[in-house]
Amino acid sequence: MSFLSDEERKLLIRAVKLMDELLETLEVMHDEGLVKDLKNVLQEVEESKTRSFNELIQELGLEERR
Repeated sequence: MSFLSDEERKLLIRAVKLMDELLETLEVMHDEGLVKDLKNVLQEVEESKTRSFNELIQELGLEERR
């Protein structure tokens, strides 16, 4: 016997996941070093100071050899 319908169970699971995401967001917001790093990374992206994943793989010599 179940106390919750399938729909209620799905909603409860969704609510739990959203709460978990909210807690993670709050943890990040309270980590001043991480917030600073994120801001720096976003600035680098805006300034096109990034490379593609494939470029990084090539630069590190990790591409597949056939």
